[in-house]
Parts: sequence; C-alpha cells; structure tokens
Amino acid sequence: MSTEAITLNIGGSFLVKDESLDNFYTTELKSEESIMIQEAASQFLETEIAPNMEELESINGIDKTPELLKKCGELGFLSLEVSEEYDGVNLSLKDVLHFVESMSKGYSFGGALGVQTSIGIAPVLLYGSDFLKEHYISKMTDGTFISAFALTEPNAGSDANAGKTKATINNNGDYIINGQKAWISNAGIANMFIVFAKIEDDKNLSAFVVDKNFGGISFGPEEKKMGLSGWSTRQVFFENTIVPSTHLLGERNKGLKIALNTLNTGRIKLAASCLGIGKLALEHSVNYAIEREQFGKSILEFGAMKDKIAKMTSKIFTNEAIVYRVANAIDTNCEVLSKTMSFSEAKIEALKEFSIECAIAKVFGSEIQDFIVDESIQIYGGMGFSAESPVERLYRGARISRIFEGTNEINRLVIIKEFLKKGMKGEIDFFTPYTQLMSVLSEPIDSFSEDSIERYEQVVSNLRSLCVVTTGVCAQQYMTQLAEEQEIAMLISDMLITIYALESVVLRMKKLKEIGKFDNSIHNALLKTIGFDSFNSLENTIKNLVVSFDKEEDAEVILQAFAKYGQIPHSNVKEARREICAHIEEAKGIYNLSN
Repeated sequence: MSTEAITLNIGGSFLVKDESLDNFYTTELKSEESIMIQEAASQFLETEIAPNMEELESINGIDKTPELLKKCGELGFLSLEVSEEYDGVNLSLKDVLHFVESMSKGYSFGGALGVQTSIGIAPVLLYGSDFLKEHYISKMTDGTFISAFALTEPNAGSDANAGKTKATINNNGDYIINGQKAWISNAGIANMFIVFAKIEDDKNLSAFVVDKNFGGISFGPEEKKMGLSGWSTRQVFFENTIVPSTHLLGERNKGLKIALNTLNTGRIKLAASCLGIGKLALEHSVNYAIEREQFGKSILEFGAMKDKIAKMTSKIFTNEAIVYRVANAIDTNCEVLSKTMSFSEAKIEALKEFSIECAIAKVFGSEIQDFIVDESIQIYGGMGFSAESPVERLYRGARISRIFEGTNEINRLVIIKEFLKKGMKGEIDFFTPYTQLMSVLSEPIDSFSEDSIERYEQVVSNLRSLCVVTTGVCAQQYMTQLAEEQEIAMLISDMLITIYALESVVLRMKKLKEIGKFDNSIHNALLKTIGFDSFNSLENTIKNLVVSFDKEEDAEVILQAFAKYGQIPHSNVKEARREICAHIEEAKGIYNLSN
C-alpha cells in the first residue's frame, strides 16, 4: 500500500469506527527481517541463557547480566529501535515486538534487557537534547552503559507525581538531587539513571539523566522477590547528588509526561513479553499432558485437559492479535508523522495517541499470562508445585506483570479517563451514536449471517452498541465524575478491553481470509471459542454494572440494551475447543497457528 494512502489513526476510536483491512497487520505477514531477528534471538537464548539458566535465575545471575548485555550490544539487539542518525536499525515497533516476544523466554535477563531498551534508551532517544543523545546513546546501545528508570518511591507508586525527591539549583545552575527511589529494576548494575524529581517548589516532576559517577548515590540490598531473582532490584538513595544543568531531560516540569509516555512503550512491550511466556507455558503443558498417564492413558485424552489447553491457546491467539494490531497502528501514525516531524517527535506523538490501546494490551496480556501459567501448574498437578518443574518458575515470574508498568487497576483507569477525555474534546464522538442508539433501542436487529466471520463481525458491532449505550448512561449520571466512580469506570474499561480483543481477532480472521491463510477447521473453532469467552466476560461485566446504580431506570436501560445487543450465535464450543486442542497436540505444543 502506498504511503500517500495512509492516514492518521485516532486512538480509542475502535468503539465507534470500523477499521480498514488495507493496512491491518497480522503476524502471518511477518517480514523476512523480523524472522531473521527472531532466529538470532532464539540462538542467543540457546547458547547464552539456557546452559546457564539455574545460575542466571539466582541472585548470582545479576553479576552475569552486564556481560550478556554487552553481547547483545555486539549483536545489535540494543539498537533495534534507535534512529539511523545514531547508528541504529530503526525497525518498526511490530518487528521489535517479535524480538521482545522471543527474548521474554530469557526470564530475568529478558527483564533486564527490556529495561535497557525500553525505559532506559527510549527516554534519552525521544526526549534528550543533542548533547545527551550524543553522549549516551552509543554507550547504551553497545551495552557499556546500563540504564535504570528511577520513578517509584516508597510512598509514591501509582501516584508518581507525589514523589518527594527534590532537586535544588546551586549557584552554578546545576541541580542537587536528594531523595529515595524504590523497586528500581537494574539498579545494582546500572551506570546511569533516568531520575524523576521536583525542582524547587514545582508542581510537577522533571526528569534527569544521572551518571552513577556523579557521586552521592547509594543502594539498598538486592530485594528478595517472589520470582525473577536474577534481575537486579534495589532501592536507590540520592544524597546531594550534583547533576549538571545539561542533564535535564526534556523540559522542566514535564517529567510526568515523559514518564507516562515512556510507560506506553513499556506496556505494549510487556504485552508482547507475556505472549512469549504464554507460548512457552503452553508448550510445556501440552508435552507434559501427552507424557503423563493416569487411569491407563495420557491425561490429554481427558476432556478436562483438552478444555484447558484450548482455552490457553485461544487466549494466546487473542493476545497476539491485540499486540500486533496496536503496534501496527503506532507504526502507521509514526510513518505519516515522520514526514513533517523529527524522528523523536513522530514516535512521541504516535505512542501518546494510542495510550488507550497500550493500556488495553498490558491489562489483557498480563491477565491472560497469569491464567495460562496458573493452568500450567494445574495440568502438572503436584509436580507443578515443585521447583524442579519448568512451569513453577514461569508462575512465580509472571505475577509481577500485573503490577509494573502501572498496576492493572491504574491501567483500567487510564483507559476510561483517556477515552472520556477524547470524547469531551470531540476526538471520539460516542455521544452522537449514543443518541441514535437510544432512539432505536426498542427496534429489532438483524439475524446473524451464515458466514462464520461475518456473524462474529455482527457480534462485535452489537457489543460496541451495547458499550456505547452503557457508557452513555453512566456518563449522563456521573458526568465529569465518572472516572472517579472507580468501580463503574473499571467495569466500562473491561467492556472496552473485551470489545477490542474480540474485534482484533475478527479483523485478524478477515485478513487471513484475504491473504489465503484462513483454515476453516482451526480458525472457525477459534472464532467460536473466543467469541463465546468474550461474550461470557462481557455479560458478567454488565451484571456487575447494573447493580451499581441507585436509579432503577438507569439499570433498566442497560438491561434493555443487553437484551437487544447481548446475543451470540449458537455453536458447540466444547467441540470447537477439542478441535483446537487436537491441533496444538499434533504440533507437540508448539504454537503454530500463525504459520
């Protein structure tokens, strides 16, 4: 497709606007370059990580990380997103996420690598002055300078702007930083820190690039964590640390914006990482279930096991559809914006535009990862509780994903706040369709199509209408205070997440059909089970919403909308799940639905 034909996408508009297939991306369209990078990542894991896994996953593994990061630098892994101006590869985000997905199987090292490339390099690359870029980017991409992102404080986690770390200005115009940071990843091995502090009596944070050798920096001991023990996590203390005026990152008072936009890239990458872990857990689970015999046969012959494997597989397929849809949307906007903006400005604006979708990807990805690793433990039974099993490590390491890059509760609030903000600005017009839908609420809707993809397109359309009506009713009752009614706000976010997830799957299926890769057997089975699970989730959300109102008439409107739009075509989901399980069993647990 020609670049001229591509227009800017509006983040969050999926609720009221159909997405064109013309520029839609699915992993079946993966480039040769991306495949080569994934192969290089797999080889690195096989030669450098796997043979040393036990040591790397212990606290002793922290000391090995700097050497491994340098090797990654030599292989070009640290410069995939860096502009060519600074000797980077400048890959698209979707190509980078294929790499992130692969490297997630490096457990603790994968986390350290993610900090370096995402919340380490990205802030300097996107917001740094020419001086800071020239001074640090090459050191960070060759692995000689390891970075850490020092935002969180003991009493300022989700409320980052409440941080008490202060920066005063001395007679030379330099900054003197005092304060304490907590839960800082890579802290024990870092040469530099992206530090957030308030200058003097400023209302908002500012950001600084702080060298370890500036002095006045000390550390707490390595935190003893539930999992990922080979990933350095410490408290960091700043005591009269003198930071040159040249090391202010971006503009004064704009640090919170830098932090939040940096977290957007961290969130989508976390979702890709969850995807990689999910696929690994699935592979372990299938092979164990094939080998494990009870009552004279493999446990994978039992319906209960087939059901688990199918659910795990379908959730991975959905997460994959979401992750690469979001990445492609960001890439598309970045491509258009780069014609009139600098590399950094285009990246910043593209990421900011899709903050809703990045939060959706993070919440969905981390929660399905937890579901998958939990089911893996269940499939292994008592053996899963043993440290000798491969899934025990996955289970412990996965739990942090719902906490960092903003807790899932905070991300749900980000979704609804950003959505309402765009609505108030007129960037997303859901008030007009709300009025139209309310006027025809008593009228019947079309019956479902016989075509499998079209019928689930209708389901998506109906659920979107249901969400518009529900959001409109809630907005009318609470007006600007809706986001403060957190129980209701998070339920609306859950509806948006469910709709975006199901729509991503349907769009993916349509694209597969368009490029001749739609398999009637497995893909129809996936549509049925993902459609049913999505509907089930949304129905439960509606039930929780309608008991959150004092006014019975508001609840009745939502229930009336659900009676009209809350429909799904009948299908034998049990047999669909058995079909999915048979497919993945034949592949010995190797997730190959995208090949």
